[in-house]
Amino acid sequence: LEWGFGFCFSLVTHAARPTMAANSNPVMPAADPMLGMTRSMVTMMQFNEQKQDYTNSLANLEDNTVEYNAALHGCHCRGAERCSKVAEMHRGLYVKAAQFIASIRGGTGDGGVPKPYIDALAKFTDHAPHKNIKEVSEVLKDSMVLGDWPNAPLDATCDLKSIEETPIASASLAQVHRGVLQDGTKVAVKIQYPDLRKEMASDFHVFKTMGAQIKQMAGGYDLMWVVEDFEKNLTRELDFRLEAASGEETARQLAHLAPSVYVPKNFNNLSSSRVLVMEYCDSMIKATDPAALRAAGLDVEECAQLICDTFAEMIFIHGRVHADPHAGNIYLRAINSGDGRVQPQLVILDHGLYYDLHESDVRLHFSRYWKACCAKDSETMKSLGEKFAGSLERFLPLILSPWFVFGGSGVSLNEVLSAAKGEIPDTISLKDFADFVIATRTGGANLLGVLHSLGYTRCMLEALGFSESKRVKSMLTYAIRGDVAEPTAVPRPLSVSERAWIQWRISLLSGHIAIMAPLAKPLMKYAKAENAPPLWVVAAGPLIVTFLGSGAVVAWLQWPWLKARLLKDSS
Repeated sequence: LEWGFGFCFSLVTHAARPTMAANSNPVMPAADPMLGMTRSMVTMMQFNEQKQDYTNSLANLEDNTVEYNAALHGCHCRGAERCSKVAEMHRGLYVKAAQFIASIRGGTGDGGVPKPYIDALAKFTDHAPHKNIKEVSEVLKDSMVLGDWPNAPLDATCDLKSIEETPIASASLAQVHRGVLQDGTKVAVKIQYPDLRKEMASDFHVFKTMGAQIKQMAGGYDLMWVVEDFEKNLTRELDFRLEAASGEETARQLAHLAPSVYVPKNFNNLSSSRVLVMEYCDSMIKATDPAALRAAGLDVEECAQLICDTFAEMIFIHGRVHADPHAGNIYLRAINSGDGRVQPQLVILDHGLYYDLHESDVRLHFSRYWKACCAKDSETMKSLGEKFAGSLERFLPLILSPWFVFGGSGVSLNEVLSAAKGEIPDTISLKDFADFVIATRTGGANLLGVLHSLGYTRCMLEALGFSESKRVKSMLTYAIRGDVAEPTAVPRPLSVSERAWIQWRISLLSGHIAIMAPLAKPLMKYAKAENAPPLWVVAAGPLIVTFLGSGAVVAWLQWPWLKARLLKDSS
């Protein structure tokens, strides 16, 4: 059930309109209905088997008991294994879904995707099933001169001097091999799977044919627009020439951050729509591996701050959002800062899909919305929230950050506890979230891409132990800079008053949670309260207690004098 929802949601979160060059998309080949039906039927069998496993294993067990939790964990483990097998078997769209599920835990806590699913599917971010080098050789030979390779060794007449047979990475659309050009330059060669386009065309054909069944599985939601938009975007993503152009644009926009941020160079003369030759970057460390970062001499918090700041700048300043910033595409390297100190360098890969936030002024409105959330400006939050999500705007602050729970009225104590843990409150059901996604898309504000990207980066930051206060502060810093019609290409420095305001607002948010969280459980247990009291009531409590206590101390110290005075008056 979790995987089924995750798969549907992975489609939804890709539905925002990306920025791509016009009339340059590769055309999907003719679909093979039998191939698509066979793949979908195998998946459906696994889904039904897992659904029955949950039903049978949890029958007659009381919720939240030791037996129930143990049975539930066993179901999760078996379900994760089934999902992994399906993704390995079908690749393509199914690996895309696995990547999303493995990276979406950020901010959801234990109430989101169960950990066994995340652990089992994490390998698909960069170690998905790959093809033998001979199976992809024809794709590679379409873009470069390789002689009789792989049946004969490469020679001086070939574009490549050597290429390793085993890929160094493999994901949903392609696998990457390390190679060397004739001049000795090390390169990473990204090769699209030869049968991928036909498999995807067949899958999409079946999805469209099974529109009624998909609607029934999705709780009555019509997701055909999701399938159509996803097909359109993936078709664009299959053209590696567009990826090369997007990478070069990102490198240009982030050039002022060099050497702290790096986008590998492309070799366009050796690339094609199905092959992308890039500069090879060695000594890269996964952005979600704090132990490896420390072993390289890097400060983990500095690494996390660099990730957070860079992607905040892309959102609020440039209005271009990387669609897939998961652990398979975001790496760090240790470089010499010049003063003998080791500093992190962020390496950003896979530029196949970006979300454009300039349409309908989403970038500007989102900058102002983040500021309003931090300032607890409920009026601005409501007006801008309605632009993004219509009548379901109340859910948007909680999805962006649990810390924004106090932006409205009627905050529940459960939501306060979730905010203290940095998790999305369990008061938001899957139906609420699905309704919110539909409303966001219908509103035409193109915010889904931002939420998708933020989910990935938030997951990375959580893996590095980066606090929610620092994440919110980093985003607020760039939101202030982005609160103009046309921000400068290089973000301007903040004034002293702006820095003071940021610190004040973050202190208020953290203070509010720090005061409310310890009181939430006692209020729920002893007072049977459901909603959090106003902050001024809680803040006034210590003052009242202090005043009464001080009065009692004074009375006690003055008791002999008072007693004598009372006796004298009575006589």
